[in-house]
Amino acid sequence: MVAENDQPSIPARRLAERLRALRDQEHLTQKQLARILGGSDPLSIATISLWEKPGSGRLPPPERLETYARLFCTSRSFDGDRPRLLRSGELTEQERARATELYDELIALRERAQSTNDSVPARSQHSAIWHFPDPMAVSIVCSDAAEPPPYAAHSHLNYSRYAKYADLDALVEVFGQVKADNPDRMIRILPTARLAQDFALNHLILIGGAASDAASLFAQNIPLPTPEEIPGTDPVTHLFKCTVGEETRKFKSMWAEEETLVQDVGLIARSPHPIIPGGTVTLLSGITSRGVHGAALCFIDSHLRDTNQRYLESAFGNVESFCILMNIPVQNDVALPPNLWRENTNLYEWSAETGARWGDRQDEN
Repeated sequence: MVAENDQPSIPARRLAERLRALRDQEHLTQKQLARILGGSDPLSIATISLWEKPGSGRLPPPERLETYARLFCTSRSFDGDRPRLLRSGELTEQERARATELYDELIALRERAQSTNDSVPARSQHSAIWHFPDPMAVSIVCSDAAEPPPYAAHSHLNYSRYAKYADLDALVEVFGQVKADNPDRMIRILPTARLAQDFALNHLILIGGAASDAASLFAQNIPLPTPEEIPGTDPVTHLFKCTVGEETRKFKSMWAEEETLVQDVGLIARSPHPIIPGGTVTLLSGITSRGVHGAALCFIDSHLRDTNQRYLESAFGNVESFCILMNIPVQNDVALPPNLWRENTNLYEWSAETGARWGDRQDEN
């Protein structure tokens, strides 16, 4: 499913392991440590996770290492029910000496890790989920728009062959990323009705509502969320229904009082192609076009794709089949990329290794 990380340098590994050991010795979760280090502006759990992951290429800045040293230099930081970061003036002379010693140790590890990282060529900028190492072609299958514009008709003077597709925002993003990651690849864009013969015997990317109907054939072994029409809505809208064990939950879009969409639901799933060895099937879907677009941005947007890729590695390992149903933030009617590490983002998850589970589990690190 995911590309292997480059082997981390020995100094980077030692720094990551040391930071993890400091946290473990006080039985802190990553969430608790993020809150303590950030103070009034808590760090994200993803930040702590990346600092503790040797192959992430992310090193804590020196000022954060000073905070680490001040926190872990004394057991008094962890007295009471709520750990806290003592101010420098609250430390005893012995504790200040210990903080200086710990900071010197951490900053030396950081400097060695930084020096080693600078001497290693930058790794490939491929977005792992969209890079296909084999020469197989890619078929991107997109839903037809319910009400296509006039120039989608062949008879129109300004006919445009792609105007008939729904979810154009997602389609443009996906095509651009796949082309960038596979510059010599044959990539076709086609409607569901043309998913036949050799077009179906490629890597498949299924985008949107109607295109997701093909998932019943090509992603047979994944317990996908079930779309369900919401009665009495005009225009007709849907929700997603998921089941884990004996519990069933339903997830729908969120609207402000002025009927403005503020949060949608998106779905991304990946499985091996059921017919072609080495082929893959990727599904992008959502309740509205914003959900589909947000699901696409999850592993395309340059701000979050690496972070979300690391989430896949952390949550599922190197599996070939997975599914994530997620909340998609919407601002001014435009989808924003979700951060899979943030609370209340992941709604439902499944992988061949973990099985089905709700996405609201607590940080276990």
